[in-house]
Amino acid sequence: MSSDEEDLDLNDDSLPPLDNQSDDGEQDPDDMIDQPSAQPSPSPMQDLPHSRQVDLSIDQDCIDCSSYDIVPMAAAIHPNAIYTLAATRCFRWVFTGSDDGYLRKWDFFASMNGKTALTQAQRHSFADSLSQAGVIASWWENDEQPEPVVKDILNDIPDSPTSTVSTSLTNPPSAHFKETKLSPVFGLAVQSEALWGLQGLESGAVHLTTIRHEEGKCHHVFRKHTAPVSVLNIIPGEAGFLSGSWDRQLLEWDLQQGNVVRQYAGHITQISTTAFQPMFAEPGDKSTNLDDKATTDVDMEDADADTPLSTSADPPQEDRYSPHIFLSASVDGQCLIWDRRMEKEAAKLSVPDKTPPWCFSACWHADGSKIYVGRRNGTVEEWDAKQHQLLQTFRMPVNSGPVYNVCALPNGKHIVCASHDNIRLWNISVESSFTIKTDSPANQVVTPTEAIKVANTKSIIPFTIIPGHHGGMTSSILVDPTSRYMITTSGNRGWEGTSTNSCLFYDISPVLAST
Repeated sequence: MSSDEEDLDLNDDSLPPLDNQSDDGEQDPDDMIDQPSAQPSPSPMQDLPHSRQVDLSIDQDCIDCSSYDIVPMAAAIHPNAIYTLAATRCFRWVFTGSDDGYLRKWDFFASMNGKTALTQAQRHSFADSLSQAGVIASWWENDEQPEPVVKDILNDIPDSPTSTVSTSLTNPPSAHFKETKLSPVFGLAVQSEALWGLQGLESGAVHLTTIRHEEGKCHHVFRKHTAPVSVLNIIPGEAGFLSGSWDRQLLEWDLQQGNVVRQYAGHITQISTTAFQPMFAEPGDKSTNLDDKATTDVDMEDADADTPLSTSADPPQEDRYSPHIFLSASVDGQCLIWDRRMEKEAAKLSVPDKTPPWCFSACWHADGSKIYVGRRNGTVEEWDAKQHQLLQTFRMPVNSGPVYNVCALPNGKHIVCASHDNIRLWNISVESSFTIKTDSPANQVVTPTEAIKVANTKSIIPFTIIPGHHGGMTSSILVDPTSRYMITTSGNRGWEGTSTNSCLFYDISPVLAST
């Protein structure tokens, strides 16, 4: 390039206009440039919004509906038990972690739109509506990252009497690494836009890996746990995360600093689940039924602490969960409510009498006012989150097996209960013979009117069977923020139990009451 060309200013108004005339004297329409107006139009980049707007609001029909129609549409085939499940906020990508030590990334919408069909042999064990196969995008190994082990300096000193400590200091001790191996994926959490993810390993380490760029590459290892990390939950705001392990520790980590900021002491067995409290009853309603101390909004001075760990210039969409209030449950049946601003647990939900001490899953009501706890004896307990009292118990049919997972739906009337035999959509607003009221003692005198009412409730079935899953332990249930889709996985998570090795994608449609 000549010096004259280097000094050429393309923004100089004195330069002659570009020649768009073709050889025949006519103006080329492909190269046509509008003449500048008196008021120059803004740059196209200035018209773009500051962030990508994704509508994740819940449709009003999903809140006002009398029930839901949940139908399985696709099956993501796995060769081994599926221990954990995670997805982006918009459900664009779904991630599963298996017993074989691999993480798999699935294209959810390509799977639901039928890009690939199940073979006849694969369809044999599923419901009739299941005809589509999950579309896998990629996968990577869950390798245990080697931890350097430095030999003791004194052990490296030769036996020769002429050797001195100074010579060994001159020649620094050698370092070797532990042998790497694949680890089952015991825990998994993914950033809302799939920029990075967290993986829990058998050794107790937690890997921070990139997903969108350099997929599966480990950039940092969080080391504190001494046993498999069974629970990973990103804190709203995405500046930290919770980790629960078989070593009975429940830790809070700072993603910016990479260290533990708090340990929640209280559980005496393996951590099985954690869940943050919903902050809304209806779209746009951020109210909750807990006390004022537990629901105070984040102060402005804490804004820096909630800055998400993200290289994207787009701010994350407003979270629908409290960044302070969460529950945790352990295998022994304990369920604790925590406020991150308090030193000790805010409340403890005791195990009722004649109830086996066992809990694999607990969840919040849609408005955060109640808590549902699944038990080993085939029951789901409903607790008042404010008064910490047991309200009622829903008893599954005989021989249904333990309740492995519970999940609440936004209309406030239905929960999804995953037992060993089937997954049920349970109407908690209906009284039936499957409902046990806490305030109804066994020796209570029943009037004739009440006796007729009790007799009528015996014929009421408060649940419907959700097709797709049958037999085996359900390791995860995930419903998207709009309550239009649901995903279930089967696996024993390293504990006792059988597995069907299935991951099913469901479509949820609201059923409106007839007028």
